[in-house]
Amino acid sequence: MKAYFKLIIITAIIFLTLSNSTTAQNLDKVNIEKVIDNYIIGWRLGNIGLLEEAFDLDAGVVLWVDKKENSEKLKSMELSSLAESVKPHEAYGIGYEIQNLDIVNNQLAIAKVRIPLPTKNSYYIDYLQLQKINDKWRIVLKSFVYFPQN
Repeated sequence: MKAYFKLIIITAIIFLTLSNSTTAQNLDKVNIEKVIDNYIIGWRLGNIGLLEEAFDLDAGVVLWVDKKENSEKLKSMELSSLAESVKPHEAYGIGYEIQNLDIVNNQLAIAKVRIPLPTKNSYYIDYLQLQKINDKWRIVLKSFVYFPQN
């Protein structure tokens, strides 16, 4: 009978541990989705306050490939500079979709986001790296590719 009770206790402990882990991961997912929403809506409205909630303005960076004539060059900018230059972009990202979200150890996340543009069939694919800093998720790296209208 003692072995039976030990098995029940061990099973309960495992179940509670897994439940807490799943709950933490679900809460992180919700919080990350809110950060991404703040970024998209902040950019659309030209609202620096929402971008400050989304981006790590101390060290965050945005990367992109600048194409001019027959050359390509990797460019970068601090997310703080990007946020400071924000102006409204009507209809930006309406209907955006988080296509993939990978959360690592409740500390690091990578999100692939498809962001449609008002121009028919034009969109961006953003890869966003987020870190949990002082218990808050922030975008620390944004890299994107533009897909023009076909």
